[in-house]
Amino acid sequence: MITLNSTLAEQTSNNNVPERAKAKEIFLGIDAHLSSNQVARKMDNGAILPVQSLSFEELLLFAQKQTKLAEKVYAVYEAGPLGYVLYRNLRKLGVEACVSAPECLEQGKRKFNKLDSRKLCSRLYSYVQGDREMMRVVKVPEPEEEQLRARSRQYNQLVNRRKAISAQGRALTLSQGYSSMSNAWWRPIAYRQWSRLLPDWIKSQLEVLRPSLELLDEQIAERKKELIQSNHEALPKGFGAQTMVQMEREIGDWGRFSNRRKVACFFGFVPQEHSTGTGQRLGSITKVGSTRLRALSIELVWRLPRCQPNYPPVVQWRQCLCSHNRAQKKKAAVAVARRVIIDIWRMRTGRKSPQELGLILTPAPRVKKATADQNAAPPASTNPA
Repeated sequence: MITLNSTLAEQTSNNNVPERAKAKEIFLGIDAHLSSNQVARKMDNGAILPVQSLSFEELLLFAQKQTKLAEKVYAVYEAGPLGYVLYRNLRKLGVEACVSAPECLEQGKRKFNKLDSRKLCSRLYSYVQGDREMMRVVKVPEPEEEQLRARSRQYNQLVNRRKAISAQGRALTLSQGYSSMSNAWWRPIAYRQWSRLLPDWIKSQLEVLRPSLELLDEQIAERKKELIQSNHEALPKGFGAQTMVQMEREIGDWGRFSNRRKVACFFGFVPQEHSTGTGQRLGSITKVGSTRLRALSIELVWRLPRCQPNYPPVVQWRQCLCSHNRAQKKKAAVAVARRVIIDIWRMRTGRKSPQELGLILTPAPRVKKATADQNAAPPASTNPA
């Protein structure tokens, strides 16, 4: 009887104990790697707790547990080769996850994973509190957008691979005194002419490279055709369907830029600056933005003097674009490219039309659709003859 009463008294006392109050916010800084993930945790205004090393599955279980301990859980990791799989899994668990652009997190002369995760956790806390300069958050694409972007990037990867293999053949012939071999030496007409002059031992090595180059030619042509055919709208003359499709897939949504300065910064067309007091000194562009988009926009610029001769930026910089001074031409191309991408942003967000910007439109490509009338047999002739 005494035992029963003591047990009931103990249960009653346990029921009267208040539950542990939830934390308001928990911050997770994750240094993500393939083998393990270093996780630093901070609760509200407290200190950063000791870093834990967790596998991918353990990290997801740990994050799920944090959602029960706090009203809101934030997490961040740096963009890298592991992509956005961790981001999407954390979002499914209810974690306010974000991906930051990779930066140098080195503290003094010491650098290791635990320090990186603590630094990410500290920056995340400051970012959530309102200091937006602490992190550069990456816009994570939807799975469908990521698939389209991967196919677009594969075109450039195939072109670069073809250049590398082609350079191997040219380097071999150059080392033996054949200095004027063309860039497209593997194609039938060029190779037929050169093979008569080359020794057999060089031809045997070039024959190893030719099948790969011919296959790459076919794959590049297929990818290029696919990119061009995916465009179904009228574009300004000279902008190029392939260029615009690749640019659209890299950016995803033009509406995420609130002003023209952010557009130029994303492309890396912002000048370096060293100003103090009343003095101001501007340098070359920072090249901090997307390398792919910057290359596409510069490539587009060189077509404009021929296709858009009355476009205001081309008129302004025409003399420099046609100059024999290479430095002037490069500076002018960058200046025109900056104006072009801002005008594209204005068109895509509905701020201005191509005609208002002084651009000439080309007709939209025709898409052939098989209809029932086209597939039906032709009508019988009514001519008595």
